Amino acid sequence: MSGQGSRLQGKVALVSGSTRGIGRSIAQHFAAEGAQVAVTGRTVERGNKVVQFIRDAGGEAEFFPLDVTSEDSVRSTIDAVVARFGGLSTLVNNAAPTDVVATTVKPLHEYTTAEWDSILTGTLTGNVFWASKYAWPHLISAEGASIVNISSGQAIAGFKGFGAYGAAKSAVASLTRSLAVEGGPDGIRANCILVGRVVSGRGDSGHHTGGGRLTRIGNPMDIAYAATYLASDEAEFATGSMVTVDGGFSINGDAVSDAEAALAIS
Repeated sequence: MSGQGSRLQGKVALVSGSTRGIGRSIAQHFAAEGAQVAVTGRTVERGNKVVQFIRDAGGEAEFFPLDVTSEDSVRSTIDAVVARFGGLSTLVNNAAPTDVVATTVKPLHEYTTAEWDSILTGTLTGNVFWASKYAWPHLISAEGASIVNISSGQAIAGFKGFGAYGAAKSAVASLTRSLAVEGGPDGIRANCILVGRVVSGRGDSGHHTGGGRLTRIGNPMDIAYAATYLASDEAEFATGSMVTVDGGFSINGDAVSDAEAALAIS
């Protein structure tokens, strides 16, 4: 994060799952563009490191513990953010149980109900439904309010072994359109980013090409730049949009390996 911008000046943003990966990059870039940022997640140590990074760079942030699988946690965290910053104007629904998804790769008929419920709750119910529900009254009161949902290329393509995650991410994209329609009269925009092949600390540099691909593997900042635009007033005419940020992942026409499917977990 270099320098201080003003594209998000005056915004108060809550970014779920922002102690690592895509969420961390979004939080850091939002702060660099002037937003007051609520960094959230389950790991206090990682969260505090993100906050310290932001503060050292001249930004404003605070960590709030958040477990998106708990409705009480979602509600109380949003209340705490509003109490700390005096409002809430931007909600980035990024959290997902990626560790569970990565270790539950199997045909749909082999899923247990508990595994299915865990992935759907962490990706859709808690991360988008509860968060939007409890943030809504505060977003109504904010100027230039918006919701940015982080979905995945798996919302529009099928991958073997990722049925629950694909279903959840597809629902996130669909729910974005409903939120946009319902939010219009209240001045709330809602947009969605379809993420593909982004490396978030899985051992890949994110900067190579090869195998006939259109472009490199992505990195978290690629998504942070898109989220910043959607959260800014520059995007005031954009709502209900599905913004694909995947380096051509969804149009390259090549077979997708299991390893690449795993990289699309975001």
